[in-house]
Amino acid sequence: MPDIATLHPQVVHFVIALAFVGVGARLVSLLPLPRFSFSGPMAAVLILLAAGAGVVAEQSGDDAHPPAERVPGARSAVQEHEDAGKLARNVLLGVALLEIAGLALAGKPKAARGLRFASALAGIGALMAVYEAAEHGGDLVYNYAGGIGVRSGDTTDVRHLLIAG
Repeated sequence: MPDIATLHPQVVHFVIALAFVGVGARLVSLLPLPRFSFSGPMAAVLILLAAGAGVVAEQSGDDAHPPAERVPGARSAVQEHEDAGKLARNVLLGVALLEIAGLALAGKPKAARGLRFASALAGIGALMAVYEAAEHGGDLVYNYAGGIGVRSGDTTDVRHLLIAG
């Protein structure tokens, strides 16, 4: 598989946006308002995309480890972020499975509705996991300068980082 470490910042922001909008749409879809009937299918698509992006984000994060762990004192912060990211990915995959089951049981309205409620509840848990992973990622970027000036290995980039500090 190709090294996708440089894509990690972009991919994780997609995970965050897709998860929050998807779970929000799932919550709206549970309201008994016909005006928002579009939000059910929208939620399913966005949650499935968030789970897929979570898998890609975890892979890109694994690829980004070596340079980020070389930053002095950042090793434990990188490992905390990795653990939080894996948990977020796993919970998003669980929510995606609930969505798929709900789609598969569309012919059984009571079961499908129950799965949509379960997806919404699990989705709230997923948002908490995604937020935690994002918080640890922000800590790496802003407190340890993870990724900034260290990805390319170019000494000029590292010098720019030191001058900025």
